[in-house]
Amino acid sequence: MKTLAQQSLRVTLPPSLLQRTLRAMTTVAPLCGFLLLGTPVRADEVRLDDGRVLVGKVVEKGDALEITTTDGVVLVPAKKVIGRRLEADLRAELAKKARSAGDTAFAHLHLAIEARSYGLATELWQHLDRAIELQNETQASRLAANAGRDGTEVPAARDPLQRRIEDFLAQLEPELLPRKWRAADTRVRVHQLLDQLRSGFGPGKTTAIEELLVREPNADQELRTEARRNPSERRRICALAALMRREIAGNEHFVLRTAVLDGSNEVRDAAIELVREQGHDAAEAVQYMAPGLMHGSSRIRIRTAEAFAGLGHPDAVKLLVLAGPNAGKALASADTGVRGHVAFLNQQAYIRDFDVEIASAAFIADPKVDTLQSGVVLDVNVAGVFEEVRIVRAYQLALKQLTRSDPGANPRVWTTWLAGLVEQAPAAKPAPTTPARGNGR
Repeated sequence: MKTLAQQSLRVTLPPSLLQRTLRAMTTVAPLCGFLLLGTPVRADEVRLDDGRVLVGKVVEKGDALEITTTDGVVLVPAKKVIGRRLEADLRAELAKKARSAGDTAFAHLHLAIEARSYGLATELWQHLDRAIELQNETQASRLAANAGRDGTEVPAARDPLQRRIEDFLAQLEPELLPRKWRAADTRVRVHQLLDQLRSGFGPGKTTAIEELLVREPNADQELRTEARRNPSERRRICALAALMRREIAGNEHFVLRTAVLDGSNEVRDAAIELVREQGHDAAEAVQYMAPGLMHGSSRIRIRTAEAFAGLGHPDAVKLLVLAGPNAGKALASADTGVRGHVAFLNQQAYIRDFDVEIASAAFIADPKVDTLQSGVVLDVNVAGVFEEVRIVRAYQLALKQLTRSDPGANPRVWTTWLAGLVEQAPAAKPAPTTPARGNGR
């Protein structure tokens, strides 16, 4: 059975990306997420005569009550209190509402809102996890129904419930970000929000952090920095997801570059999923990434082919066929190359000058000897022939996944193979699954 943490990553993503993304985290029991945050404090509800309702840990201090809320400590006179409900009473009331609410995303969202108003953190995240899980299932069904004729996904329109979930997630900063960081500058806030991601978190906390990053003003550059330098794969993926949803030109190209530059298979796969599922033009993405097929690094060529397989767009087929015969060319800076140094030298001694000295009335000529050196020095990077084999294999696997037909291991006959493929009946829709890998790490 999957834990809550394995169910989903975000509201707008179907399970395919979520499962690969969450494999980077340790699988733990559902309750570990709460243990990581410490034992929840008691959350009593105190109503005041001025209409305010305060929820938090209550300590009686003489004729006053000290209430510790998520926004700080409030001291109120006891005479101003007109009503008080203990945590047990609040939990019982919420459980009663849950029994009659039904198992729908809408019902669990409203139960999560009620739990937050009662200060019940455990119930808040439980109901929010379930709401997002059900909403993701709905989104996945719509995404499959809207698949294009070439097999690429066409994102479903955002429904009102999804917008309500996102708006509620954006209000959960006090539950996630410690108070000392809430007034910090953008760089610190972005880093601290990502730092809140833990291995035991369910989809509720994960999506809430992402939503806060999406709405963080002027955070694009900081998110790019985190997506490149953060040591956690899961946090880099979260930064990429937030970037992809922010309506800033160039973010989608940054995510595409990540699909070939990042050293993690999980992050590269997630980048391609984000591009495809957020509605970016797959044909434009293929053209943008096409120069990677002739990059000086064999690693970049292999990863570009893997990215093409993940995008699943037919425009990539011709580019791979044309690049196949040149797979081993122009690898001057091959990252797996071995540096070689050899020198062929000839040294010849000669007298270049004399020093004349006078000793005992006699002239003595002291010769100055030097050496003449000639020859050839070679310093080169040697790339093994196996690099071409690895690249061709990656191109072949990508073509096989894109067309569901094996072009063979000889790239010089791929043009003929493609011509025959075009003459046949239309091929089956390409399957945009995890790309077959050619050891591009």
